[in-house]
Amino acid sequence: MTVSRRNFLSGAAAAPFVLKGFPALAQDAWPSKDIHVICGYAPGTGADILVRFFSERLRAFTKVAMVVENKPGAGTSIAAEYVARSKPDGYTLFINPGNGMAGNPYLYKGLKHDVLKDFSHVTTLVKLPFTLVVKSDSPFKTTQEFVAAMKAKGDKASYGSPNNISLAAGELLNERSGMKAVNVAYKSTPEALNDLNAGLIDFLWADATFSLAQQKGGKLKVLAVTPSQRSGLDPSIPTMQEGGVPNYHLEAWWGAWYAANTPKTIVDQTAKWLNEILASADGKKFLAETAPADPFPGTPESAYEYLKADIPRWAEMFKLAKIDPQ
Repeated sequence: MTVSRRNFLSGAAAAPFVLKGFPALAQDAWPSKDIHVICGYAPGTGADILVRFFSERLRAFTKVAMVVENKPGAGTSIAAEYVARSKPDGYTLFINPGNGMAGNPYLYKGLKHDVLKDFSHVTTLVKLPFTLVVKSDSPFKTTQEFVAAMKAKGDKASYGSPNNISLAAGELLNERSGMKAVNVAYKSTPEALNDLNAGLIDFLWADATFSLAQQKGGKLKVLAVTPSQRSGLDPSIPTMQEGGVPNYHLEAWWGAWYAANTPKTIVDQTAKWLNEILASADGKKFLAETAPADPFPGTPESAYEYLKADIPRWAEMFKLAKIDPQ
């Protein structure tokens, strides 16, 4: 899943730090050679450029080359498999959507890795909310008004879904609110947006990067964000739960991983560096202006726990959406 379609800025980072003398690495200091950063998306995508942003900033800390390798396919599970089977020496880093890690076991058959057991969890990085949007001239001002109107329409209500997350979001809303809206599949969000404003569908779901820009241009109206907490991207927008839809939580998030059994000293140091990047002026500018997302710093322990909690959420959503594994 891409975080942004925009071109991102590049820049410098902060102070270097080198760790030495890990028994598991013989007598070599870490890092003493190139670190390969695995991206599960094709070159030039928003996700690829997000990975390259963190990789470039890490280079100022590691003092070695950070080599991005693109291994797209199967919802990033090809890349995940590669990392899980890599040598646990701190030279193969995975930066990837955590919701993809959590959801892929329910989307793809025969995965040969366990997302909890086969990785050393480094840290969470960013969160990107999804949004409930209606046509630009919609009379609805609140989620409560919207839900009441859609319930009155019954199965004549409809929503657009250009991807599995949108489909899951729609079916979760049906289940939580008592709505009976029918899904209409699209190849892209802009295509769905055209039909929304033409009155052919009633609502759709879009990532906040897309929807906030489109709302600013007067092309749609955002009613709510899907996570359980408001987003720093626009704190004025209420959550679905605040709009009267109980127990509604859905968001995209990114994290970092090594292969399981990577030395804890390496994992902890990498987490520290990534959190320093997030807290830097450069990192804040990147997330505020060029890749709109909420910073989501963490620890190895919190990253593991968040992924563990996210797995049953996606299992439930894909079950509601009747999405069969491929």
